[in-house]
Amino acid sequence: MKSQLIAIVAAVLLVGCASMVLVENSNSHATNDSWIQLFNGRNFDGWRENKFKHKPEWKIINGVLTGHGGQGYLSSLEKFDDFELYAEARISDTAGGRGNSGIYFRCSPHTDKKQEFPPGYEAQLDHGDSNNPTGSIYALHIEGARAPNPATKDGEWVTMRIRAVGNHLQTWVNSKPAADCRDPENRHKNGSILLQMHHLTGKVEFREVRIRRIAKKN
Repeated sequence: MKSQLIAIVAAVLLVGCASMVLVENSNSHATNDSWIQLFNGRNFDGWRENKFKHKPEWKIINGVLTGHGGQGYLSSLEKFDDFELYAEARISDTAGGRGNSGIYFRCSPHTDKKQEFPPGYEAQLDHGDSNNPTGSIYALHIEGARAPNPATKDGEWVTMRIRAVGNHLQTWVNSKPAADCRDPENRHKNGSILLQMHHLTGKVEFREVRIRRIAKKN
């Protein structure tokens, strides 16, 4: 009888410990292997708006982050160094031109008034730019920074995956490899994520933006 009682008490304690672990894990911050939802589909928590002379209008419509009618960007309050990011985006232009946007990463604060966007890397979202097609690391003139012309077009949802580890920068468009390069100057090591609204008549939509940190190797 005594041994049975001890076994029951041990089982109860074990279940209690397991429950506490589950509760603790569910309330803890994301680990290096966990995805963080940068856009929650409801509001602009975690983001700061930056605008130029022609302010874009940012709205959340049916869970989709939408920007149009101006030029500017949203920047994440949180900063990242080594990471992997996944986003779903759609670009278009209300005046019949081509959509133009981008996902900046490792961005520093915007201090130069003569510069349109803050220093950092940009994963291009522009299906009609033959020099820097969607998936390219924009204006980084090194081998592998230019992506092949993707079979994408305005008005269609595309997936963008960005991976940055040290000076190694990679992108994928619709799960297909795009840019793959190493920046010999390693010029941007840490900073914010930035969602760009570029053309005054353009429109950009994001329905998924998530990120996970990559632990540095010892």
